[in-house]
Amino acid sequence: MRVRVSPSAPFVPLLLLLASLAPSAVAWDGDGHAAIGVLAVEQASPVTRQALSRLLAENTPGATVGADTIAAACRYPDAYRETAGGEWSAPLHYVNIDPGSNRYSAARDCPGGQCVVAAVAKYAGQLGDPSLEPADRARAFGFLCHFMGDLHQPLHVGYADDRGGNLVSVRYRGEKLNLHAFWDHALPEHFSDGWRGLADTLEARPNTGARAWNTAELIAWTNETFSVTRNFAYPPSRDINDAFAQRSWQVTLQQMDMAAERLTLVLNSELGND
Repeated sequence: MRVRVSPSAPFVPLLLLLASLAPSAVAWDGDGHAAIGVLAVEQASPVTRQALSRLLAENTPGATVGADTIAAACRYPDAYRETAGGEWSAPLHYVNIDPGSNRYSAARDCPGGQCVVAAVAKYAGQLGDPSLEPADRARAFGFLCHFMGDLHQPLHVGYADDRGGNLVSVRYRGEKLNLHAFWDHALPEHFSDGWRGLADTLEARPNTGARAWNTAELIAWTNETFSVTRNFAYPPSRDINDAFAQRSWQVTLQQMDMAAERLTLVLNSELGND
């Protein structure tokens, strides 16, 4: 069920977010999002890093804006959507594409702009808008970081008829779960040793070089992830074996690496002239 979008969401100081997030949180809604954000900021230009640091520091007076703060901001949207005031944001974490198509259509798949594709564009624009309050731009960074990760996650760009794999039952390492949960939680929980180690792993991977940031590129990224979903996300058997899990983890690392690279591109585009 789709819920009504609130016109605005309150900004919560980043240090409070860091304190409120459970340290055991894993997966794309935890370690993955944190690693993507930290790596993206590390790869950004000095001008971009300084501009972002100023925005975040204004909302954490007297604090040092470092990797922990970036990680907390990028993880926050998952915690926020579970609150009474954050329910409106749930549809922004994914897009479900018509099963009869192999490409994203905004008119068909993102009615009213309620999907992750529109969310990336919206919060990128807010981050780069100097007319907004610093608190709103800081909040936009956290949402942009998180939704860029979601945009590259298999099954977050998925089929409408199985709700992004949520209706597909599988078994992995003796546990019954749905396929979406396998990619979201079980897979990273098995292979990852925390967001810092994951960021180091991603940093060591080859970087192919980003292209220009524009709406056409955003659509191309969406279709690319949908291709990954179609070709790699579904196991040949409902019992997931180690070979499929290992391949899936390599796909995950590839997608996280591209998400970080492309987030860097967007950050440089939106903040590079601040």
